Amino acid sequence: MALSFRYGVSPFEYALGESGGSLQLAIVNAQIKWPTGPKPPYPEGLHQFVTWMLQPQATVRPRIDDIVIHVDKLISKFSH
Repeated sequence: MALSFRYGVSPFEYALGESGGSLQLAIVNAQIKWPTGPKPPYPEGLHQFVTWMLQPQATVRPRIDDIVIHVDKLISKFSH
């Protein structure tokens, strides 16, 4: 997963450290936990974008055309 390369771990792996946690349930339910800190390495807009793409309900999940448009907007916004 690309997020693993960005943060060193999958955003779902936190579930393994929790009592009764399950990686499969975290993925199916799109329970994402982002690393915290005083200086996050990536903007909140990127987190929102990834969360948007990982919607558990297929009817709500964006289609590839929507994703391409959104990526273009993010590139424009953060490339200045």
